[in-house]
Amino acid sequence: MNVAVKDISTVKKQLVIDVGSEQIDKKLAKHYGSFQKKAKIKGFRPGKAPLNVIKRLYQDQVRMEVTEELVQEACSQALEEHKFSPLAAPAIDNLSFAEDNSTLSFEATVEILPEFSIESYADIELQKHPVEVEETEVDAEMDKLRQSMAQYKTIDERPSQKGDTLVIDFVGRLDGVEFEGGSAKDFSIEIGSGRFIPDLERQLAGLELDQSYDLEAIFPEDYNKAELAGKKTVFTVTVKSIREKEVPELDDDLAVQISGGEMDTLELLREKMTEYVTSSKASEVKNKNTKELLSCLCDKAEFELPECLVAEEKERSVASARSRFLSQGLEPDMVDQMMAANSERIAADAANTVKNTLILEYLAGREKIESTPEEVNARFQRFIQGSGENPQEVFDRFKGREHELTGMLQREVVMEKILDHLLEKVSYKEIEKEAEPKSEAAID
Repeated sequence: MNVAVKDISTVKKQLVIDVGSEQIDKKLAKHYGSFQKKAKIKGFRPGKAPLNVIKRLYQDQVRMEVTEELVQEACSQALEEHKFSPLAAPAIDNLSFAEDNSTLSFEATVEILPEFSIESYADIELQKHPVEVEETEVDAEMDKLRQSMAQYKTIDERPSQKGDTLVIDFVGRLDGVEFEGGSAKDFSIEIGSGRFIPDLERQLAGLELDQSYDLEAIFPEDYNKAELAGKKTVFTVTVKSIREKEVPELDDDLAVQISGGEMDTLELLREKMTEYVTSSKASEVKNKNTKELLSCLCDKAEFELPECLVAEEKERSVASARSRFLSQGLEPDMVDQMMAANSERIAADAANTVKNTLILEYLAGREKIESTPEEVNARFQRFIQGSGENPQEVFDRFKGREHELTGMLQREVVMEKILDHLLEKVSYKEIEKEAEPKSEAAID
């Protein structure tokens, strides 16, 4: 077998493989022999048919099976000899098997991991972001708790107003023609929530129960559907229900209700909320530092990215986004258009994610950071909580692919550990505060 390697890029290699006639003959003899033993041919006892008869009857099938086996075996052998670990199945092209069975040749294209090094990360200096919690931030979170405990009262004695939740049917028309995705029944919207076209949502205040209205609305210029962007439309809106929000007082009773009796005073609830806000801001700071760290590491290593890894990451990102948007009630066509409109950004983010991952995996290997069974189990529990499924549902979903689930959890654990390790090792500098402008001296 002869193998020639062509460097398409630093991460893409093409192997031009010629399989020797001796290998071909051995493989053909083996397969013809197998057919000769099991073939049932009229006029011959099982296993006694002449080889020339077997070849005449089964030549096409044998050549197909031999081709498949030789390509697989030759490709595996060539990859092993040249120490290539492909990231995906080789792409086979220009396959040629001579009619006289004398030669078989093909090209196998594979992508491999890039080679790079990072000499040191000790010189990386990140900004030290302070974790400071303002009372107003705690107030805002306390108000969110109040809002989450709000009750709704159906009213009919007054028109709708900002803050009310309406249940409506609506039909949108452009130049008198209904447009796709512009109608719904029993649609619920809080006036002022920003979920509707701004020009239309402003007109939802002042409507009366059981009445229909034709409301003119102009779509924003940057709307994601080009055929509607900046266009004047008419929505026929029928008000089916008006509900008024009643928000509870911020007092001890609310603390008891929210905590299920674990906290009996508003003061305790506020302490817990302060801890929550502090923890959230600490996570924000860590996320900022992580982003800065990865940016610095990326500057230290320039290398080509395997297209297959970027494509896989983009596919995962799109699938996750689609699932999220569909769960929010968006129409599939609208989701597809959003994905198409943001394709370049999604691809760029995918490439960035792949580069970050490769760098972190490289550093984790160098620092000898690995996962333990206990850490993987803890990560699995977090995975369960995040997915909303029970363990058995997850096991059923990954049935036959348990190694894939385990590998995913192990990688996530290692990524977290190497990031924490690096964030502890790099240095930090205080953020210089901008000097306050000096007030001008008074002129006598």
